[in-house]
Amino acid sequence: MVSAPTAQKAYTTVFQGIAAADGANTLFHCTAGKDRTGWANATLLTALGVPHETVTADYLASNTYRAKENAATLAAMPPAQAAVYKPLLDVRPEYLNSGFQEVKSRYGTFDRYLDKALGLSHRDVRDLREDLLVG
Repeated sequence: MVSAPTAQKAYTTVFQGIAAADGANTLFHCTAGKDRTGWANATLLTALGVPHETVTADYLASNTYRAKENAATLAAMPPAQAAVYKPLLDVRPEYLNSGFQEVKSRYGTFDRYLDKALGLSHRDVRDLREDLLVG
C-alpha cells in the first residue's frame, strides 16, 4: 500500500479528491473498509499532524466496529479455517506499523513520502490542514 505504483496512484487520487472537496464532507472506502481505507486515513491523519498514538487508536477502532460481523463470519467456518482467516479480518498495530516502517525505509521521512510517492507538496498539506482542522 505504500510503494506499489497502483497504490500510490490511488492514494494520490484520494487526496486530490479530499482537496477538491474544499472542506465539504468526503467519504472514501474500500471493499472491507479497513486495509486500503485504513492506510488512507492513517496517511491523512499523519499529514494533518495527528499524533501517532491517536492514528493507531483510530485504525484499531475497526476491530470494535467490525466485531459482530467478523465474529459471525468466523463462526460460520470450521475452527481450523477460522484460525487462518481471522488475521485477514482483524486490524493489528503491526499491520499499520509495517506501512510506516516502509515509508521510513523507502523515503526517509513521512513528508518525503507525501511529496515523492503521492505528489503532495508542503503547500498541499498546508491547504489540507487549513480545510480540515478546526480550532
